[in-house]
Amino acid sequence: MRVLTKYRLELRWDKVSYPEEDVAVIKGAYFCGPVLQEAAKINENDQLILDMTPQHLVFIPDYYQAVLKWKGVEYLDDKIFLKGATIKGKYVNSVATLRDTDWVLIDCTEHEVKSHPFHIAYWAEVHKAEGSDKFKEE
Repeated sequence: MRVLTKYRLELRWDKVSYPEEDVAVIKGAYFCGPVLQEAAKINENDQLILDMTPQHLVFIPDYYQAVLKWKGVEYLDDKIFLKGATIKGKYVNSVATLRDTDWVLIDCTEHEVKSHPFHIAYWAEVHKAEGSDKFKEE
């Protein structure tokens, strides 16, 4: 997925577990990336829909959308920490089981309030830790 640097948002975490089918609990989850310099404050008890369909269409002929939810937020330095974060979706632990070292690239293009206020699904892609360059222009 090619994303201009200014629209890059990364979801990273310390640990991921699967307490039930189709739910990943992500501990130590946080957002980072250049888009945070322009982004509005996020709310507690909010969510994002992550659409990873293009990445997984080869494996499963269906939509691959997952919902990232959190129960609290804390702004520290250049990161937004998400408390009580989960990723829930039909294929969360069947196609791309997340590992502690993985991360998710989120494309925030066209998600400005003035131009596209109701565009709630974000293109996203799971990245494996090997060879990942943080904030690399793609």
